[in-house]
Formats: sequence, C-alpha cells, structure tokens
Amino acid sequence: MGEINTQKVSKGMRVAFANGDIGDTVAQFTFQFLIFTFYFTVVRLPVLLVTLAFVFWSIWNAINDPMIGYLSDRTKSRWGRRVPWMMGATIPLAIVMIMLFTPPIGLNSDLVNFFYLLIILIIYDTVFTSFNLNYNALFSEMFVEMEDRSKTGEIRITLTMIATILAFVLPTIIIEDLTNRYNRPETLTQYQITGIVAACIILISYFIILKWGVREPKEFSKDAETALSFTNTVKASFKNKSFLWFMFPALGTWMVIYILPALAPLHMTYAIGIDDSLLIGVLLLVMFVSAAASTPIWEKIRVKKGARMSGMIGIVVWAIPVLFFAFATSFEMALIIVIFEGIGLGGGIYFYDQCLAEIIDEDEITHGTRRSGIYYAVINFLIRISTIINFIVIGLVFSSTDWQTYEPNPGVDTIFALRLLIGVYPFIVLIFAFIGMYFYPIHGERLMENRKKLTELHEQKRSSLK
Repeated sequence: MGEINTQKVSKGMRVAFANGDIGDTVAQFTFQFLIFTFYFTVVRLPVLLVTLAFVFWSIWNAINDPMIGYLSDRTKSRWGRRVPWMMGATIPLAIVMIMLFTPPIGLNSDLVNFFYLLIILIIYDTVFTSFNLNYNALFSEMFVEMEDRSKTGEIRITLTMIATILAFVLPTIIIEDLTNRYNRPETLTQYQITGIVAACIILISYFIILKWGVREPKEFSKDAETALSFTNTVKASFKNKSFLWFMFPALGTWMVIYILPALAPLHMTYAIGIDDSLLIGVLLLVMFVSAAASTPIWEKIRVKKGARMSGMIGIVVWAIPVLFFAFATSFEMALIIVIFEGIGLGGGIYFYDQCLAEIIDEDEITHGTRRSGIYYAVINFLIRISTIINFIVIGLVFSSTDWQTYEPNPGVDTIFALRLLIGVYPFIVLIFAFIGMYFYPIHGERLMENRKKLTELHEQKRSSLK
C-alpha cells in the first residue's frame, strides 16, 4: 500500500479499487432497506421514537463527519492520509452490521430499545464514515485523468449495482416475512442472519481493496502539511459556489435513493398487495439491473455533453417513473415501471462522483492543497441529513394516519400516505435537485480551463518532490 509516481492506474487496480463499493453499498443499503422496517415492525418501537433516534443521530453527524474529514486531510503516515482510516474501520463496521439486528427485545422496554438504536446508529455512522469518506476521497486523488476517472467510475457503478442487488435480494431470500405481518418468531433470527451475511461481504470487499486497490499518489504526500485549520477548512468549503449548487442535487438524489428501500417492504406489501417477500426483492433487482445496464448510455452522454448535462437528463428520466410507481396496483405494473425508474436511477447516480471530483479539482487549483476529505465529509453529512428528513417526514405522515405503532392491517389513509411517500414526495425532491444541477457552474470552457491548470499544478508538485 505504498505510493505511485504516475497518474495512470492499471486496469487491475481500478477493478480492485472499485471493489470497495461492494462493501460500502451492502452496508449502506442493508441499513437503509431494513433498519426502519426492523425496528418498526419486529422490535415494535413506536415510529416517533425511531424518528427521535435519527434526530439525535443527526446532531452527532454535525460534529463527526466534518471532523473525520478534517483529520483525514491532515493525517500523516507511511500509508498516506486515507488508508489508515480505512483499515481501522473495516472490522468494526462488520461487527456493527450484526449488532444492528440484536437489540434487547427480551427486556420488552421501548426506552431500552430506543437507546440501543441510538447508540448503534452513532457507532455505525462513525465507522462507516471513517471508511466511506476516505475511500471516496481516494477516488478523486488516484484517478485524476478524465479517462481513468471515467473508466473507474463505470466499474464502480457496475459493482455498486451488483452490491445493491445483494443488499436488496438476499434479505428477501433469507427473511420470509419482511414486515413481520404474521408475527413469526423466526423473523428476528432471519434478520440477524442477514446482518452476518452483510458483515462477511464487507470484510471480503474491503480486504480486496486494501490489499490490491489503494495507492496514495505521491504528489499529495505533503498536502497534510499545508492543510487549512478546521474552521478555515469548513468556511472555505461553504464559500465554494460550485459546491453549494451541487449540494441541492446531492441531497435530493440521496433522499430519493434512500426513501425507496426504506419504504419498499411496507409500500409493496400494503399499497401494491405483494405478499411474497421474494417478489419485492425481484422488483428491486430489476430496478438496479436496469440502472447498471444504463451506465454506458450515461457515459456517452457525459462524454458528449459533460457531467452536468448527464445529471440533468438523468434526474428528469428518473422523476417521471418515480411518480408513476406511487400508483402501481399490481406486480406486473410495478415491474414495467421499475425498469424505466432504474434507467433514470443510473443517470442520477452517475453524475454524482464525476461532479464532486470536478469540484475538488477546482478547489485544489484555488488553495493548492487537495482537500478531498472535507468535501466528502460534508457530502456524508448531507447523506445523513437526507435520512433524517426522510424519517421525520415518515414519522409525521404515519402519525397523522394513526400508524404510530405498527399494525399489520393499515387503513385506506395509511395506504394512500405510503403512495405519497414513495412517489409524490420523491418527485418534488427531484425537481429541486434538477434546479441545483441546472445552476452547477463547472462545465464547458470553465471545466477545460480547470483541467489545464490542474495538470500544471500536479507537475509542479511532483517536481518539488524530486
């Protein structure tokens, strides 16, 4: 895990690096897909207590994510700035994935289960951020050339989709009754087995990237010495107009990505009328296979039109089927809709890393120091905020329809609320995401000029090390 002297990275290293997305995605989407349903329907924790746990969690995020990003940018070690954080987070994250599904249900106390959820959320976020933030920071640092960045991005998206399939389909195979509709005693054990499987996938994925996929570029080896203070680092990030505009589509994208799996078991069971958990997994499988298959299309659009335009088109293509999905009334109808929803999802995911890397490039030109960590820290915080917003909305809507505590026979109002939450709400969010993407300023001549200046800057940094 030493340094490299060139910007070019071998194909094998690109594939090994992209393997990190398997562990990351399995951790993220297993969490997003199951955590709400598990604590609401199996643990039977009132929805307002679940929401409150996530609100307190967001307070921790406000401190945790920027601080880890700042410390990462200033880390000095023989392995570089990012790798030590990734190594230290690997085993703890695998353990936490199991602990997510082992609350002390036997004590029969909502208060105890609430505090257990809160503590596990805090630990999960700390170790997940430690790996994910530094992994993503390395993407913009290892792959500076547009060709390398683009090719690696393609592999990452493909492996992300494979991992997403694992995160969504495996639970539906292992867990027979996702929503605990029939109150089966084995459901708790099946959730715990899912956590163990997720932990094993994370360990294998992270071992591959740490063994064969990470090399910290030599030109950034002294950037830890020139990093700004914590206060100035945060201020500089929030003064970056390109980043401020990007925050709208970033927040909107993750709000929609996370609301879909969080409510999928409940929506598909009660609004669409699908009793078989495996069929729920099939619908999610088709959606993400469509997203993966559409990657070459979005890559061609990015090459011809740029990351900004591919993002705008992707958001539009995504928003329309999202709205239609809310009113699906059968498995067959939902199946057709999720194919188109998946294509839009592919575009919505593709622009994300490409635009953020462009922002970090421009920031390095301005400040002379590569500050990937703090930008991914802020984005990680936004991702957590997207979860908080979603759960607050879910909590308010469920409470207004008298579904504060889980009952397996919701009324008409609750079913209508599920349709609004899974379709109309994401559609509105994507409108704001499109507006932010429209005003994102790094494109055309400005992007070309940045590429030229960045090449010159990196040549100067490498020359200074000789």
